[in-house]
Amino acid sequence: MSDKIIEEIRDRVDIVELVREYVPSLKRAGKTYKGCCPFHNEKTPSFTVSQDRGLFYCFGCQTGGDVFAFLMKTENLSFSEAAKKLAERAGLEWKKEEVLTQEEKNRLEARKLLDFAKVFYNKTLLSSQGNEARGYLKKRSLTKETVEKFEIGFTPQGVDALSKAALANGYNANLLRSAGLAAQGQYGVRDYFRSRIMFPIINHRGETVGFGGRIFGEGEPKYLNSPETILFSKSRVLYGLNFAGPEIRKANYSILLEGYMDVIGVMQSGIGNCVAPLGTSFNEEHAKLLKRYSENAVILFDPDAAGIKASLRTALILIQQGLFVKVATLGEEGLDPDEFINKYGKEKFENILADAVDIIDFQADVLIKQHGGNLTPQNKTQIAAQLMEIVSVQPDPIVKSEWIKIVSEKLSVEEHLLTPKKTAVNTRRNTPPAPQVKKTNIPVEEEDLVAWLLKSPAHITQAQELDESKFTSRACYEIISTMDEILKQTPSTENIAPMLIKKLPQHENFILKISMAATPKDFNPARDIRDCAAKIERNYLSKKLAALKAEIKKMGVGSVPEALLRAQNELQKQIKNS
Repeated sequence: MSDKIIEEIRDRVDIVELVREYVPSLKRAGKTYKGCCPFHNEKTPSFTVSQDRGLFYCFGCQTGGDVFAFLMKTENLSFSEAAKKLAERAGLEWKKEEVLTQEEKNRLEARKLLDFAKVFYNKTLLSSQGNEARGYLKKRSLTKETVEKFEIGFTPQGVDALSKAALANGYNANLLRSAGLAAQGQYGVRDYFRSRIMFPIINHRGETVGFGGRIFGEGEPKYLNSPETILFSKSRVLYGLNFAGPEIRKANYSILLEGYMDVIGVMQSGIGNCVAPLGTSFNEEHAKLLKRYSENAVILFDPDAAGIKASLRTALILIQQGLFVKVATLGEEGLDPDEFINKYGKEKFENILADAVDIIDFQADVLIKQHGGNLTPQNKTQIAAQLMEIVSVQPDPIVKSEWIKIVSEKLSVEEHLLTPKKTAVNTRRNTPPAPQVKKTNIPVEEEDLVAWLLKSPAHITQAQELDESKFTSRACYEIISTMDEILKQTPSTENIAPMLIKKLPQHENFILKISMAATPKDFNPARDIRDCAAKIERNYLSKKLAALKAEIKKMGVGSVPEALLRAQNELQKQIKNS
């Protein structure tokens, strides 16, 4: 891709609008925007976006870059994949010029094979081999339109039905294995899925990344998902989100269900803002995905002990990521959501959702019920301890205060006796905390000089007399000298940071950090840049004088050459006048 197209994409794509799709809490803070970082866990926002510079930087985990870097990291894309998506967003014609990397080729071929498999499974469902499977779907009240919408399919009992078809169409055994569709058997490749109703797993970008299969007939496991591949990771995909995304934004809340059939059945009724994890524990990546669309979520899992436990664990993860969580239940009948809708209707299901309660209310009622309702002081102590663990996870101080009031009222215990635990409960967090920031030995004046020049590059002339010998930090010197070269060629350049990063990729993180730092209210470019340059000059002269004095001291009184004494006096004058 040409530099011209890259720059045009940077100019056309508003980084604030892009980031806000992933960080809804992003808010203006002076000349920049701030929010909680999408790349690590934090309570105090340290993630900063500059609309003017087209850059982002997190002062917590030290991750930063432009629109390309942001999309690559959030979506796990290659540069080419991110460029294509951004070009489409910017309304530019996509013409890929460079040769695909091997990884990109592998991903592209895997996508083609998965699309082939999706068509194969769907055709099999519609054939005579799929008669019984179609009967099962009809029994579950799924319409023909729903089957088509979700591209549901069927794979027969044979050990290599898909593999044979794929090989006959030019795909190879290695690709079948790497795409998670086959495994190597004693006599060749064997299909990973056999005798199952197949549900294509589509990511939020609308790409087929894997499959979920429900056993048809006898056998275990009941549900089987694709193995982890170059395209598929259960921890990064929510079933139904490709359809649910716009509906979640419209409704301003998501509904978390337990499985594919739940999502399909509820969506068929006309309620489109629902998703489900893929047979794996809900995690932080899932929570971050949901938060892109709304900060509100309703959990609707089975009302049994396992479902209640899963609801609590899921709620804690959502809360830690800054979402507001409620819990709904379908009663004691044990009906799945689609079964409930078929029996009682859509309106009653919507009433259930409307009656959802805060997780703290839900868990308090569950615990009180477990103790029979008549609580002893010991019961209250035990329940309070468990509820305070939930309260301790809540990052919002106002919500936390309200929750303490709720616990106080539920247990008839005075508020001042309820203290949230300092350590939040363990929810097996997959998202890492921010790494420890390494301290640098760069003098403040040198770092400030770079920062001020990045903000006001037109004042570069005030630093032109500082050669390399006067800098303690080679990075600062290289950045300033490169800035000088750029400005000599294009004097009117204002947003110089991206150009510096391109020329000095080894200093990218440092450039991002200081270019995104807050500007003092009393910042005066001419004065502050002049003062920094003067201090660097004084420091250089002081070090030179100290070295000269040490040399004179070694020589002893009476043996010091006159030239050295004159040099010492000259340096002292220069320092005094600088």
